[in-house]
Amino acid sequence: MFKKSLFVGGMTCLVGFNAWGLDEVGLRYVKMLANGGPSSMRSAAESIYNTGNTDKDVLDAAAEALAQNYRKNPSSETYADAMAWLCRALGNSSNGRYKAIVEEVANNAESRKLKKHCDRAAGDLPKATDASYTAGSFDLSKYKDGAPGAAPVAAASAPAAAPAAGAAPAAAGKGFAVVKEGMSKEEVEALIGVPTAVTSHITGKAWRPFNFKGSDTHRVISLYKGVGRIVYSNSSAYTSTYRVIEVVNDTSESGYP
Repeated sequence: MFKKSLFVGGMTCLVGFNAWGLDEVGLRYVKMLANGGPSSMRSAAESIYNTGNTDKDVLDAAAEALAQNYRKNPSSETYADAMAWLCRALGNSSNGRYKAIVEEVANNAESRKLKKHCDRAAGDLPKATDASYTAGSFDLSKYKDGAPGAAPVAAASAPAAAPAAGAAPAAAGKGFAVVKEGMSKEEVEALIGVPTAVTSHITGKAWRPFNFKGSDTHRVISLYKGVGRIVYSNSSAYTSTYRVIEVVNDTSESGYP
């Protein structure tokens, strides 16, 4: 267990922490919300929703991104979609702190789609037992690239470079500790590096006549030599995104299909 050293001027914490108290995954989400356009904000919100992230700083950042952006480009479906996912992420938190801001968007947004999703998210949230989140409470600007003291983080959309022949993947030293169920394959590889090998297969659900959404019809397995394997599944037939459904730690993993 690492101990924090305190100084008058303030110091960053030791391994696994940063100056703002966010872990590596949470910091990545916040920086995506602070720096990205609607596509990046949607990606962060989807990951927060699918991983069930309940970190207060992460959710405060999502609430602030929603407050700052839901009135922008009201005719843009891309913006409406991103804001709807932010509402869904906050609604999935079960934290009444965000009920007021989600209700505000549901009542004032111009997009009917956004109103619908935020209204549903507000209904999923209990009444606030503590202070409700208010716009401006979270300073997204200090997480912008180039801001004084901003912590570096891997680019959200930068493709991971293939490992050199015979080289161990990044996860060999890092392990799977940061990998959570619901993360996308791209997100995992940005965090821990590319796998040693990848294999895939169709599941029995591909032939189910009532699987209208087309979910879990195909699985991808990433093999990390000496670390284990990560199993991904498609969330629907209408998206190319694969999300983590199982993490298997196995130091005897050969890295070969």
